[in-house]
Amino acid sequence: MRYFVTKVWGWREPIGPLVFGSTGWRDNAVEKLRPSDRVVLVGTTDEPTMESEQGRLLGIMEPTTELVRSLDYPRPLLDRDYDEDGIYKWPYGLLNVRAWTLEDRPLLTEISDRKFSMDAVRSIVALNADEARKIDALAKRPAEMAQATATAQERIAQATGRQNYTAPPPTTSRRGVMHMRRARAYTYLMELVGATKPTYKFGWAFDWKAREKTFNHHALPELGGLKYKTVQHHLWSTATEAFRMEQSLLRKFQGDRQAYNNEIIVGVERSDIDRAWIDALARR
Repeated sequence: MRYFVTKVWGWREPIGPLVFGSTGWRDNAVEKLRPSDRVVLVGTTDEPTMESEQGRLLGIMEPTTELVRSLDYPRPLLDRDYDEDGIYKWPYGLLNVRAWTLEDRPLLTEISDRKFSMDAVRSIVALNADEARKIDALAKRPAEMAQATATAQERIAQATGRQNYTAPPPTTSRRGVMHMRRARAYTYLMELVGATKPTYKFGWAFDWKAREKTFNHHALPELGGLKYKTVQHHLWSTATEAFRMEQSLLRKFQGDRQAYNNEIIVGVERSDIDRAWIDALARR
């Protein structure tokens, strides 16, 4: 096991990926890392790092070389994390498998008498055996880890060839129903193609493709009926979250819902629907 160091603006749980400002510096870290290597995060010696964390060892990560998007791991962000154009500064990441918060927080100068270059800010720099021994002896506790969004988990699974998500089987038992509420599910937006006015349907389902197929089976579009076409979908970690987003969207367009099917919205422009969708996601 080897140790590396990188400089940061602070340490906040839950702990997300090891982040970088460019693909070049991320790739620089990938070339150096081997399984079980650890990276020590040290506060910078000036603002915006809090004075109590400046120059101190704050925590330890065990990153992999698996590439991830930093913002796929929801956690509180601060104004300092964005540039003047509102762009997140550290969009590129490496997946962490473990992390520890240091209870002893010595100054870096107590561990090493070396001067670390800007490489330690932009990427990672290897520590020598004596420095690693001192760090290994520090008191630490396991840190809370941030979890990727359900959408990110699905994308990673598809990219790596892992088992795809499948909907839970039907159930009528109370225990089974409670389990299904905790299963992953989608909020979806379907357009009713062929309607005389702009017409959309909000809903939620464990499998939006199966739901679309069922609707079209009954609508018989090949015989001149309306066709349901999914134009937006978002995967949530639980069915409860999917249901809540559906309900917030339906409340938004309460006056445009049809009496015969109150999940159907008629006469609203797609641009207004899209703005409401984005707003609903931002509030969750």
